Amino acid sequence: MKPHIEDIIQGCRQGQRYAQKQLFEYLAGVLLTVSRQYTPKTADPLDNLQDSFIKIFDKIHSFDPNKGNLESWSRRIVINTALDKLNKKGIEEVVLEYDNLPEILESKIKDTEDIEQLMHIIAQLPDGYKQVFCLYEIEGYSHKEIAEQLKIKEATSRSQLNKSKQLLRSWVVKMDLPVFLNIQSE
Repeated sequence: MKPHIEDIIQGCRQGQRYAQKQLFEYLAGVLLTVSRQYTPKTADPLDNLQDSFIKIFDKIHSFDPNKGNLESWSRRIVINTALDKLNKKGIEEVVLEYDNLPEILESKIKDTEDIEQLMHIIAQLPDGYKQVFCLYEIEGYSHKEIAEQLKIKEATSRSQLNKSKQLLRSWVVKMDLPVFLNIQSE
């Protein structure tokens, strides 16, 4: 019989290793995807995921199911852990112009679905652009929230979002991919 998530959470609150293993198995796949989206290029998403699970286990006592679900709460920890790594490094406001990037990306993603193509393309953005794009477009943060999270100005958030969209649009056009992403500037 498979234990309910409430039982797993309770076991984690009591420090039970088996419950922690079950929670890891329950969330790892989803949280690894989140970690890959937000971890700076100079860091390893698996290391970020491990650091995040340490925080999840340490803070599980503060999780309140009446305020949201466990997955959303855990996603926020993974995102914050990745953003902390980015903040330590600092955001570079640099546009990388790769003439051959469309070919590189295209060779990596020929046989994948459209959404997987998009994630590979987004991963090629400079860290600051990638963070702002994902926080705004995927997580639904406002520019004010992004600015607070990344310790930047709101205008910088808007600028990086627009520049990331311009860069993504140019790559999609160069790669002659089907239009599966509505990349409109603000």
